Amino acid sequence: MLFLEIFRPINKGNFGLTDEAIYKSIDYDNEFIPIWGGAEDHSVVQRRVSERGRTKNSEPITIFGGEGIILSLDGSAGSMTFIKRDKFALNHHATFLQLRDDAKGKVDPEFFSLFYEKQLQEASISKGGSRTLSITILESMDFDVPPYAIQTAVMSEIQPLLEKKNEIKVILERIRKLKTLVLAVDYKDYQAKNISVNDILDCMSGNSGLTEEEIYQKILLQGQRYEVLSSSTDEETRMGEIPMCYVNGRQLRVFENKEGILVNRIGNAGTTTYLELGRYAITENAYILCLRTDCMYEISLKWLMLQYRQTFLDYASTSDYAAWNKTIFLENMKIDIPSQAEQEEIVKKYERLDNFEARLIKLSSKINHLTTRQVAVVES
Repeated sequence: MLFLEIFRPINKGNFGLTDEAIYKSIDYDNEFIPIWGGAEDHSVVQRRVSERGRTKNSEPITIFGGEGIILSLDGSAGSMTFIKRDKFALNHHATFLQLRDDAKGKVDPEFFSLFYEKQLQEASISKGGSRTLSITILESMDFDVPPYAIQTAVMSEIQPLLEKKNEIKVILERIRKLKTLVLAVDYKDYQAKNISVNDILDCMSGNSGLTEEEIYQKILLQGQRYEVLSSSTDEETRMGEIPMCYVNGRQLRVFENKEGILVNRIGNAGTTTYLELGRYAITENAYILCLRTDCMYEISLKWLMLQYRQTFLDYASTSDYAAWNKTIFLENMKIDIPSQAEQEEIVKKYERLDNFEARLIKLSSKINHLTTRQVAVVES
């Protein structure tokens, strides 16, 4: 079936529904509704906007509702979430798919959201560290849809697993929120206070022109290989490895044999990831911070990242094309440095959350695997 034989014409979310516009909507005394964008999942509510809110161009926001599928067009392009909700808003990085009247009884929208997500993700195009699914490509796609009776039989069989997956999703969201919090810690022993991070950290910029196409063209070259990191470190969006080579006429800039902090320059700007000892190369969408060789203090980079996670985010701009400003960060950020023992105690607390999170993610992945296997069994 062609896409347009299944769904109504595409109506993208609100353009210009920026963080600033969402914040201004607080001034309107009205009901607040969830808002989603180009995320991987749209089931957990993280932000809300007033029904009477307006875009940055002062246009009333479009409100969506009913049964259908929220589809990410940018960022985590191709990701889908089946939803039943009276009212919600979308920014222009997402759209809401609803069945045509003559497709009802032929296609189960929840079945479609589960088993055609990979096809849509593969149709998306990598651009600037994220992925984009164009309306033109989407509307030209067709899908091998099994008979409706098979769809409903599959959904009946896997529904208990989906309920467990949703329970896991809620717990994971709580863990992730806990991990973003800065612990209120009454440190007892300080090495120093009010120290500029410029006296502690070095910053390595990314490689201009280091794209998926460039990596593919260099794949047969011999030599030591480096893991390529961008503004996304999810397993599904990893860019692979590249040998030492020239990119855009310059020798590949690499980071190796040191711990580091990966900071997203654009795309979730200011988000940080701890890097263990390894061999890395980064795209121009990220930076790597590491300890200066002349640093006078004993510092755990993992502690620094965890304790000042929100501060890193504060140095990202609030424009539509938010970017993390390394110069302002290095020149202005100051930190207090507790004893190394107290730093390590904080790290251990977060690592316990990390371990629990990893176990839940593994369990969720097993559920995903079981549900896709179930389709094969029913169809056979």
